Amino acid sequence: MSKTNLSDRARVTPPSPIRKLAHLATKAKKSGIYVYHLNIGQPDIESPKEFFDGLSLFKQKVVAYEQSQGNESLCLAWSKYINRTLRIQTTPEQLLITMGASEALVFLFMTCCDPGDEIIVFDPTYANYLGFASIAGVRLVPVLSNMENNFALPAPSEIEKRITPRTRAILACSPNNPTGTVCIEEELRFLYDICEANNLFLIVDETYREFVYDDLKPLSILHLVPNSERVIVVDSLSKRFSLCGARIGCLVTCNEEILAATLKIAQARLAAPTIEQFASAYMLDHIQDEYLEGVRSEFKSRRDALYNALREIPGVAIHKPQGAFYSVVQLPVDDAERFAAFLLSEFSYKMRTTFIAPAAGFYMQPGYGTQQARFAYVLNRSSIEEAIEALAAGLERYQKI
Repeated sequence: MSKTNLSDRARVTPPSPIRKLAHLATKAKKSGIYVYHLNIGQPDIESPKEFFDGLSLFKQKVVAYEQSQGNESLCLAWSKYINRTLRIQTTPEQLLITMGASEALVFLFMTCCDPGDEIIVFDPTYANYLGFASIAGVRLVPVLSNMENNFALPAPSEIEKRITPRTRAILACSPNNPTGTVCIEEELRFLYDICEANNLFLIVDETYREFVYDDLKPLSILHLVPNSERVIVVDSLSKRFSLCGARIGCLVTCNEEILAATLKIAQARLAAPTIEQFASAYMLDHIQDEYLEGVRSEFKSRRDALYNALREIPGVAIHKPQGAFYSVVQLPVDDAERFAAFLLSEFSYKMRTTFIAPAAGFYMQPGYGTQQARFAYVLNRSSIEEAIEALAAGLERYQKI
């Protein structure tokens, strides 16, 4: 029998650098080693009580399909939440509810682009963007940022060099995953100006919008251009409210053509989860601003714990992220992926070890990030300090091999 062939899409879709070494962590745990997970953006902060209150109020006898655009109460509650917290004006009709920000991005790649079209992104970039692009048949075109400049956006001229007749959009993430960098108003404005001059869509992933530190205030592209039909915001409840498993995201735009076209794709997948949408609507209607203020303060404390602990390790270079809960760190190793595997498979310190995400998988351009790792400061402060203590001991052992 002749061997059947997989699709090009299946072959070129990269594995997740975040989960790539998960089997080694599982094996370490089975051997009795405690693993500190700094590899994945799964906060340990409790989900809001208001979400569970909403769950308890779901009394329908049948868990039926929701509308493809999303639960009407959730669209209304989310629009009101955006308007209250950002002091801008959106309407429920501008939202389309998706299964996390991930599905929103896949939908937009397919809505804005034909196979072979291009979207400009910034290296290092969120690794799953590569998977979304493979699914949609889209080519991502990276523009490099660097740690020496705190991973700020490249100059407009560097971005404009990458624009071709097949370019359809620019995709930015702020606050950024994986770097923790926050776009300032000037950067968002020049991205918009480039898109305006070249008739491109501007997609801004604002999943971590409220998590900004050092006296920064949440900044949305909708503050600057609230009524532009070329702007699409991707949003999510996953990180903001520790609801990663609920899988509730959305896209927001005043572009009715984008909404109508994306809705057709959403209809093909039927609907986002019914019960989680119901509970999320209740939560957004009832949650107090103090919840996010407390969460933001806690993540700032964790950021400081990670930054201060890593600075004490000889040979480690780290910039101070101002948003999200990630940092890309330069390590004194030959290969960060090999070192990460070593920590999980050949090392423990007091029967403990640390799981980090090799950063090469967050770069599209070959050769970059091989000595870097992404750290997610999603554990409490004492756990972060213990995790870095174990990491430091692991570095010392690794460098002697």
